Amino acid sequence: MATLLRRQRDSSKYNKYPLAKFTVSSSSPRSNQQPQPGSIMSSPSTVQEVADSQELTSDGKRCLSQLDRPAKFRRVTAETDYVPASIEDALLRLKTNRLLEYNQLVYIFPMAKPNIQAPDNTLFSLMDKVEEFLAGDGQVMLIMGESGAGKSTFNRHLEHRLWQDYEPGGRIPLFINLPALDRPDKDMVVEQLKTADFSEGHIWDLKQSHQLLLICDGYDESQLTSNLHTTNLFNRPGQWDVKLIVTCRTQYLGPDYRDRFAPKATGQYHCTASNLFQEAVIAPFSKEQIELYVEKFVPLIPRTWVKKDYMDKLTTIPNLMELVRNPFLLTLALEALPSVVKNNTTLSNLRVTRVELYDTFVDHWLKVNKRRLQDQTLKDKHKAFEDLLADGFVQSGIVFQKDLAEAIFQEQEGRPIVEYSNRRDRSSWKARFFDSEPEKFLLRDSSLLSRTGNQYRFIHRSVLEYFFSCFIWDASRDDDEFAPHIYSEATGVSLPVTDHPLSKRSLVPEPSVIQFLVERIQMQPIFKKYLLALVELSKSNPHAIMAAANAMTILVRAGVRFHGADLRGIRIPGADLTGGQFDSAQFQDSDLTGITFTKAWIRQADFTRARMDETRFGELPSLHEAMAVLSCAFSPDGKSFATGLDNGNISIYDTTTWTRIRLLHGHKAAVQSLAYSTTGLQLLSGGSDGTVRLWDYKSDVTDRILKGHSWEVIAVAFSPSGMQFASASADMSVKLWDTRTGTVTFAINHSGSVTGIAYSPDGNNIASCCRHEKVRVFDTQTGLQVLSSGTSYERYYCLAYSPNGQSIVSGDFFGYLQLCDGTTMMPRIKWRGHSGTVTSVEFSPNGQWIVSGGDDSTVKVWGIDAATLVSVFTGHTSCITSVAFSPDGSLIASGGWDRTVRLLEVNSAGFGFDVDGAFDSKPSVAYSPDGQFLISGSRAGVVQQHDAESGEIGLVIRRQEFRANSIAYSSDGRQIAMGGSGGDITLWSAHTGALEIILRGHTEDVSAVAFSPCGQWIASSDKLTVRLWDARSGTSIQVISGDRVYAVRSLSFSYSGTKIAFGGNSGTVQVWDVTTRKCKMEMGGGSFGNSFVRYLPRSLQVVSCDGLKGAHLWDEEDRHARVILQHSRITIQDFAFSSCGQWIASVEGNRVHLWRSSQEERPQDWEYVLAVEGCLGKIEEVVWRPNKLEFATADVGGSTRVWKVVEKSGRVRVQLVWGNGGSALVASGSVLDDVVGLNTFNRNLLEQPVVDNEYLSLSDDESLQVEYDVENLQCLQSEYESDSSISSTSSRGHFPLQVPMEPDGHYYFWDIEL
Repeated sequence: MATLLRRQRDSSKYNKYPLAKFTVSSSSPRSNQQPQPGSIMSSPSTVQEVADSQELTSDGKRCLSQLDRPAKFRRVTAETDYVPASIEDALLRLKTNRLLEYNQLVYIFPMAKPNIQAPDNTLFSLMDKVEEFLAGDGQVMLIMGESGAGKSTFNRHLEHRLWQDYEPGGRIPLFINLPALDRPDKDMVVEQLKTADFSEGHIWDLKQSHQLLLICDGYDESQLTSNLHTTNLFNRPGQWDVKLIVTCRTQYLGPDYRDRFAPKATGQYHCTASNLFQEAVIAPFSKEQIELYVEKFVPLIPRTWVKKDYMDKLTTIPNLMELVRNPFLLTLALEALPSVVKNNTTLSNLRVTRVELYDTFVDHWLKVNKRRLQDQTLKDKHKAFEDLLADGFVQSGIVFQKDLAEAIFQEQEGRPIVEYSNRRDRSSWKARFFDSEPEKFLLRDSSLLSRTGNQYRFIHRSVLEYFFSCFIWDASRDDDEFAPHIYSEATGVSLPVTDHPLSKRSLVPEPSVIQFLVERIQMQPIFKKYLLALVELSKSNPHAIMAAANAMTILVRAGVRFHGADLRGIRIPGADLTGGQFDSAQFQDSDLTGITFTKAWIRQADFTRARMDETRFGELPSLHEAMAVLSCAFSPDGKSFATGLDNGNISIYDTTTWTRIRLLHGHKAAVQSLAYSTTGLQLLSGGSDGTVRLWDYKSDVTDRILKGHSWEVIAVAFSPSGMQFASASADMSVKLWDTRTGTVTFAINHSGSVTGIAYSPDGNNIASCCRHEKVRVFDTQTGLQVLSSGTSYERYYCLAYSPNGQSIVSGDFFGYLQLCDGTTMMPRIKWRGHSGTVTSVEFSPNGQWIVSGGDDSTVKVWGIDAATLVSVFTGHTSCITSVAFSPDGSLIASGGWDRTVRLLEVNSAGFGFDVDGAFDSKPSVAYSPDGQFLISGSRAGVVQQHDAESGEIGLVIRRQEFRANSIAYSSDGRQIAMGGSGGDITLWSAHTGALEIILRGHTEDVSAVAFSPCGQWIASSDKLTVRLWDARSGTSIQVISGDRVYAVRSLSFSYSGTKIAFGGNSGTVQVWDVTTRKCKMEMGGGSFGNSFVRYLPRSLQVVSCDGLKGAHLWDEEDRHARVILQHSRITIQDFAFSSCGQWIASVEGNRVHLWRSSQEERPQDWEYVLAVEGCLGKIEEVVWRPNKLEFATADVGGSTRVWKVVEKSGRVRVQLVWGNGGSALVASGSVLDDVVGLNTFNRNLLEQPVVDNEYLSLSDDESLQVEYDVENLQCLQSEYESDSSISSTSSRGHFPLQVPMEPDGHYYFWDIEL
């Protein structure tokens, strides 16, 4: 703030304009000013002392400075028809007016980040970034932020600051409120200058000889879709010379948003000039910014609360601090808090939502205005005021604003500005709100409206959306006031339909309105009942169809689950059911035309006789191969698609029908890479047999078999000209070949296996990545290195050039992606993209997106430059080996070790900026000891506490710096322990979410944490140690380390809490006595380590598994082990006991297998019962609910699901209780008999079988010799009797990577973390 105060100057300094010729006017017909989030508004005149705590000035006038609608600014106007003599005079007048109109008493400098998912340590000053933009060559900067983030506030402050520093001849700042212009897409500058009273001559002068900075506010509110830079012909010869800053809400943007803002390349108007475009996302307020805001807010008027009172309430009320990180909501909260907490003594039990803040603030606003009017002499308006008081002033004000909001949506399609002329509009709908009748004047004057001349608007877009949501559902309505109209027998609810706003328009394009209604469901259960009644009514009443579609959209967005629901005959065409939960739902005879089921859970749903024309599912049917898919590629025309298989074959598909049309045989081992020539007439393949093959696409004949490599070929690529191609090999070389002769023109040596290559778009360079080197770039005509980036320890695995050659993206073994400048190799940004190795990357054809695949089984789409996480796809059950965009950018193909290729529709991918950690891997879940709550922790540092019965989210802890690898409840349920990155263990209140204590001592990431049942101890582990802590004091009492303590991933206390067992990659299970602090027993585990251990409930027996087939039961007394849970086709990767000790749930990939004990009193023998399918990715953990036959799963796809074991008539089955998160369509077992309108692709998609998750493994009779390095435990060295490569078995029991043989004749399986 000191910087701001130093920069603020006395406005008289700017009054060089001859003010003697002017008077001060009380209104400005063309002012664009309105109050904004992040600031506190008042008149530019001195703030008067208030008379009392009712926020009234001494002369009886209101002083609502905190969020008042704009004061009627003073404007310098001419007493006579004065015309400025020169352009500089006109600019000085504009400067003077704009400086006088600026009236932000409190301004908090915003921080920004490169993308929404970026961690807080990537924040930068938005003003610094803008200054960098102004000083550079960029032409357009897009500033994004959620509704209320402070975009307009920043724009006005920027304009004010630039006018302060303006000198004649400099770049002219011009603030433009886009919704106030008629045609901002055509002649924006001229229209804006005319509103500022510039003459035609002055405008011509400016265009010819001046540079402008256009600060364009409200792109989304103007409902624009065009590129303002392009349509206004900016920076072209003879046109305006401008720099353009545009602000827009993130909710408004779609997948191709950059096309709307980025300048077009000179002479190539179909291509964007990304080097002339910048973007930033305004970050939510930090706690420090909130405190600063409150500190400046409190002294503005006399209050009974001081700063400490506000901060205490903000920090004590659960989740409120997170909510008010939005500046506009912070402003509302500070006004509303005294009313919110009134008569509430237990603040920790108080739950405050966004819609509650708006409710309270509106009520407060109208009550203050009522008192203001009561203290005024209203003269001719007195009777109208008395009538309003008799009807209820506050309620009348709410109704007035609700009706206005509805009219704006109904008559203007939601365009926020209403222009009213009494002469022109007296007979239109506008007169209902804006004519001169006293009652309307009083209501309008007391509403949350701003006026600039004859233009009216709500003070913020979100206020308009709030009141429209109130029109849809009356916030004051309760059960007793529910007025009967049309009765629904199924729900016992009566409701209006025909004239209801839900029947007038689809709400799908209005996510903010939907969000307000979602929160109404949480506050008023009757609203949920009402919406369900609408859905039910659609079965019999055709007038309810639109309303029912909107109702279903709202219900699904609110997380209402329809598992097993009777939805037969509903009619909801056009509803958006993205992510909906419909396990075993009954949709028979329903109208589902145009429904969006992207990423929905419709397992075993019955669609018999349903109408499903134009229904969208977000993907095409998967391609199923006989072997693992190691590579895939589209032809340049997109008409064919090729997959390279682990058995050496190549499948060719026709993309019109997605049927296999060819099967190419030739390679003797796995086909690791494929590439089409630019003509599409040749196909290049590289295999583990060490050969490169060039195929004639038309004849399916191998043109050439090239044997220049001594080891397996990992990657191949065609040059853009087609005259050259390249191959990369495990023999540590890249070879460049002449296509015509098949000879090697250059051999480029590396220091290790080369795993990725890519040609630049012009073909002049080729980039390569190696496990032990930097990314290197070579000249394709000389073979000489020209550029390099990175360091040798980063171990890159894959890379790709952008279509324009300006960028290179690379992925490494540690899960990171890095974007570099394609011409200099200077790094731009690096981010964590996957929890394991990044196995494949590619740019979209338009260069705006990056798709990446990883051995964590996920496909992720990122925005270029800012690395924004756009969408996440799960569904593969094993490592993803290859990803590819179709040439038209409409599809993403991903192939994997699960022998499938998934085809994802980009346009239906849910691209947008609503990814909020929901898709982040959730490695840990835990039930509270009483079974009432379930907590889930993510690697993004978000912990959510769910109601165990309903799944409703209550407590949310967001601490990005504490990545949650493992979480646990204390034995009394009062604390939550979270172990994660950095080595810290944090203990949180399970009631309030407050951080209570931090346990420090680990030097590596914490991999596991557990409370003892007795409540005395906490155990934790990292790579090299196990630590015991006193749970009460947080004191470290013992550190266990040694050769046999390595990468411990599992801890289990005995029933009494006096012993602890743990296992890890050392292959042993150890049991320690907590009281004596001595090792009681050490047992040999599996030969591959990664042992998971659990104590059998109420027993001294320990069960361990090592990721192979079977599990070991150990007895502490005789140290004898026996194998249990043995099955010839099932690997045991993790497991959990039910609290009764009679059931075991074991994990294998994305399946859960259930086992039941055949002995009730002393379980020894276990019988296999069934497999549970439907999880969206590899399951990270499974836990049982105490005293219930229910278990929860958390998977790498970000979903948490709760399942119930039901036994009836001797038959066991598993039902889904609830689930959330996840990012893939699940449709296994759906019934499609006699469905109408479902196209062939979608039918095949829904009917495709569940991927068989039988992981490939070496059989006992295969010759595999393993050398286990016990000393450093960093490498497994094995020899396989074959001349081809084998695949590495990871610690999780599947094959994440194709591992090439090294030149010394061995295969090395490395612990990626080391």
